[in-house]
Amino acid sequence: MRIEGRDLIDLVLSWSLEEVLNVDLYKGQVGTIPTEFDSTVDYFKSFIPSLIEETHAALSSSIKTLWRSPVVEISYIAPTAEFELPNNLFYKVHLSTDESSLIPKDLIALTDKRPNRVDGFNITNEPYVVAIVCKADPDRPNIVTILASKPLLLENLHQMRKNEKKESLFGVYMTNITTNVRIWNSLHLGLQGGNLSLLSTILQRNTDDDGVCIPCRFGESDGLVPSRFLNLNPSQEDAILSCLDVRRCRHANTIKLIWGPPGTGKTKTTSILLFTLLNARCRTLTCTPTNVSVLEVASRVVKLVSKSLKIGNYGLGDVVLFGNGERMKIKERKDLADFFIDERVDKLYPCFLPFYGWKASISSMIRLLEDPQGQYNQFLEKSKDNVSKSFQEYLPERFSELRKDLELAFSSLCTHLPTALLSTQAATRMYESVDLVKDATISEGVSGEELKSILVVNGEGGDRVEDYYLKLLRLIPEIFTLPGGCDRHLIRELCLGHACLLFSTASCSARLYTGQPIQLLVVDEAAQLKECETAIPLLLPGIQHSILIGDEKQLPAMVESQIALEAGFGRSLFERLAILKHKKYLLNIQYRMHRSISIFPNREFYGMQIQDAPTVKQRNYTKQYLPGKMYGPYSFINIAHGEEQYGEGRSLKNNVEVAVVSDIIANLLQVSKRTKTRISVGVISPYKSQVMAIQEKIQETCSGCDAGGLFSLKIRSVDGFQGGEEDIIIVSTVRSNGIGRVGFLANRQRTNVLLTRARFCLWILGNEATMVNSKSVWRYLIQDARKRECFYNAEEDESLARAIIDTAKIEFIQPLNKSRWKICFSDEFKKSVGEIKNPEMYRKIKSFLERISQGWLHEEEESERDSLVSSSQLIKQSKIDDVLSLIWAVEILKEEFQYIQVLKIWDVVPSSDVPEAVKSLNLNHMKYTVDEVEKCRARCISGDIVVPLRWSLEATNGNGNGNSDVMEETLGSLNLAGEMMTSEQPNDSLEDEKEEEDIEVDRLSHLLSSITL
Repeated sequence: MRIEGRDLIDLVLSWSLEEVLNVDLYKGQVGTIPTEFDSTVDYFKSFIPSLIEETHAALSSSIKTLWRSPVVEISYIAPTAEFELPNNLFYKVHLSTDESSLIPKDLIALTDKRPNRVDGFNITNEPYVVAIVCKADPDRPNIVTILASKPLLLENLHQMRKNEKKESLFGVYMTNITTNVRIWNSLHLGLQGGNLSLLSTILQRNTDDDGVCIPCRFGESDGLVPSRFLNLNPSQEDAILSCLDVRRCRHANTIKLIWGPPGTGKTKTTSILLFTLLNARCRTLTCTPTNVSVLEVASRVVKLVSKSLKIGNYGLGDVVLFGNGERMKIKERKDLADFFIDERVDKLYPCFLPFYGWKASISSMIRLLEDPQGQYNQFLEKSKDNVSKSFQEYLPERFSELRKDLELAFSSLCTHLPTALLSTQAATRMYESVDLVKDATISEGVSGEELKSILVVNGEGGDRVEDYYLKLLRLIPEIFTLPGGCDRHLIRELCLGHACLLFSTASCSARLYTGQPIQLLVVDEAAQLKECETAIPLLLPGIQHSILIGDEKQLPAMVESQIALEAGFGRSLFERLAILKHKKYLLNIQYRMHRSISIFPNREFYGMQIQDAPTVKQRNYTKQYLPGKMYGPYSFINIAHGEEQYGEGRSLKNNVEVAVVSDIIANLLQVSKRTKTRISVGVISPYKSQVMAIQEKIQETCSGCDAGGLFSLKIRSVDGFQGGEEDIIIVSTVRSNGIGRVGFLANRQRTNVLLTRARFCLWILGNEATMVNSKSVWRYLIQDARKRECFYNAEEDESLARAIIDTAKIEFIQPLNKSRWKICFSDEFKKSVGEIKNPEMYRKIKSFLERISQGWLHEEEESERDSLVSSSQLIKQSKIDDVLSLIWAVEILKEEFQYIQVLKIWDVVPSSDVPEAVKSLNLNHMKYTVDEVEKCRARCISGDIVVPLRWSLEATNGNGNGNSDVMEETLGSLNLAGEMMTSEQPNDSLEDEKEEEDIEVDRLSHLLSSITL
């Protein structure tokens, strides 16, 4: 069995679990990808080590989350006819369910149980085998062919065939490597030759000419200009015309770069360019990095094409979309479903059936009109009940049936066939024949004897209409010569091979390697596509020119491996050519953002090269949805008392910002509902945990509220908003540590996307101290906001201040994360805290609790700050500030079979009220026995830190610890006094972060990440 990318697949299947989990397996073997290349061989070879490492990283990541992966149960497995030791370990697998979620190039782990953690796969016992899905049967989706990494021990094969009792076998989904295999194939195709027409252009630095050879430059223009689209600005026109000029050149190979910053009409420019190329009959492939982006640009082009049609739907067949229909969710896109290749084949296939297709229907209609009695007689011969219908019943029913068949067939042919296969004349005649008999009926009282005319149109009969209709029916097969019988594969090849505009992701374009040549390649969102992935369409047969459209100042391609990322694996061809000074056609007028929003990103990322369109300068473009200057077109809202903490996985969240976002959304929803105003809002956060927390909070606070469909809300990560826009954008930055750690918020491309999604209002939530100390672009953003008087503190808004206080109260009584000491709160303390209105005071109290929960320095026992204030020498007073003091104590708690030391927080009171508060607490401690008091006073020291003690009930037997107040503890005897919580402490190291998995690896030490409120 032939498998594409077999070399890569064999390498993947050869990795042991230890090798897969070893993140440094290829460290030192992956070289940096250069910006210039000496030869095509050097070019293609430079990407291969990074591709292997990226595949390795994807598999490693999938194993770490295997416990939550989809699982299929296997009912039967057996070697195929191609099975051959030691490498061709092919097996046919029957799955228990009728429908399978497995597709080719899925990597699965075969095991007798579903693992719930990484070490569920024991390296020594090897209770698993990695396999790749090679083939899936489209007619029987529950049957797949796999290639295993090791021979399967099938002792129970006989019993399995007899459906006797057997052990369960499962296939656990790991990852899909289709794109990596296609990249691998393209790189090796390039090494073997392939279509290298454009390679010299992308290897070298830019030349001064425009890529058009001298004969074509001074030759006559074909007059093809997008003049009918009057809304194009000069920069858009220049970009399109330069690309159209290149199309005419047959002597040189050129790559054009169109630079489209946010809001500059990049998608509009792309769609008009493609529509103009369609009119020029230039066979063009348009690729994008993702299914979402390819659907967007295809949708724009389809709208233009649909408005330009002159003969029914004739011409739509020149536009075809192909790829993975399920991932595209194509059935949910009514505007594009008919353009998807699978849907198109389904519609055309019935037209080419031998006995029921368009040719058969034409023949049947001609016979019916020319010899109705003869057709009726044949009907009677075939009918089981010869008296079921009279001639007068049969004739109109049969005519109506054939008319509908022809109308459906002609409509499908005109809509779905490329115009290269169906001429304008044929399409015109088809529509004409349908319209001619659309309202026709059968003459009343016909007997079938010497009948000259049976059609009645507009109440009148006659030979002329019927004769002309018959003439049309005979003419159509003469001018439409496509064979009457075609199978699905041939129909698919005909549609893909003759369409003018083809749309797919770059990865799926690999399907065109066996088809008709493509003349021009257009890559939209090119700066988001890895250069090696661009090679898939770039090497397609016939391509002479390519147009790359994108913006390297926005998000780049996603890379799983840190090693591959540092090697430059995520760099796009667009970015590399820009580095080499290839000319970029800049779209320099932005139509999206209010000028208060656009000014900072324009200056910071684009050197003030972007102009604001007249529309965004008009007064009516300024919207005030909520009262107050804070809610103007642009503002930075300082969340001074927020807290960054780990949520889902290692991703961060900030509950105070969640509360602020929720409060703003609730107010906007009420405004929309009250004023009947349509408002679209987007909430963006870099962290998955924050996105999830905001979604949950909004669902909790806004459920049941309805603005009559006028209010829309999207809550997504930065990547999810690339290319999107809304009326109002609220940014939740999350980071709040005061020391400037902002993780991948420091990435300028990510920040650019965050700041350029809003039309009318952009409200940024963040911690000023953290941003200013970050020494990143966020420092300049804060400075700019202050200078422009767009900086506000959240507490300035009464509603936000209440939300912050309420959140602080809720968080305060929750257990402290990853603490050594268990903390218990008294009812008096909870009541006192509830009366505090100042978030800063909450921050100070909780900061102190954070510190002592991790253990405190032993010498602090005698300090003035932490002084003993009770006669029993148990209760302690700690000053929070000049006004308030915290009353607390080390106490003991009986828990199962042991006593444990805990921290009891009794109250927070003004310092002057401490003596009065302590009196009642002394009465409480008088109930303690001497043994219990000694246990409360005992101290265990780990280094210089006081940590909690535990005592077994059996070991104590009611006896005290002796007279020692302090128990010295060495590092080797930590088991004598363990920590209350055994959760792993945050690591001091800082790793890189990846948005695709939303993994937050900026892990601060527990002292540096003290929670602030």
